[in-house]
Amino acid sequence: MPVTINSQHHTAGLHSPMALTRQAGIGLIEILVTVLILGIGILGVASTQVVSLQMNTQSQSRSQAVLLAEDLLDRIRANPDNIGGYALAQGDAQGADGGACDTSFVPANGSVAANDVATWENNLACLLPDAERTVVIDGLNNTATVTIDWDQNDQAMNPIVVRTQI
Repeated sequence: MPVTINSQHHTAGLHSPMALTRQAGIGLIEILVTVLILGIGILGVASTQVVSLQMNTQSQSRSQAVLLAEDLLDRIRANPDNIGGYALAQGDAQGADGGACDTSFVPANGSVAANDVATWENNLACLLPDAERTVVIDGLNNTATVTIDWDQNDQAMNPIVVRTQI
């Protein structure tokens, strides 16, 4: 027996003009929603990257401050006969000649302690702008404490304090 296909049912499927008009714009809306979700995801990744860069910068500055404090403590240990010459009241770090950073700084042929302090303060002014420092020498307990504070762009961050037995 021959099989007959009803042409009316065949044309009423997905390829009919009526089905195309009902679906017009659905693909465009799906693409726009996808682009919106992708854009929000990219913004989230970008903000995470910015925070990561800020944390890396703060970490580098804190490491630099610790290394500078250790440098001065090593200078004090190397000159035990004049440890009082290393005491510094709280104040701004002074670069060369009481000014800003001088990359070609040479000490002024003072005492060893004076040259050490001048060199250290210039390094501090060069590596940590707007730094404040305090060096306390306690002759009774034979200790030295170096405190370094600088503009860390975060009020919750504490200054670096390094204390050692001389």
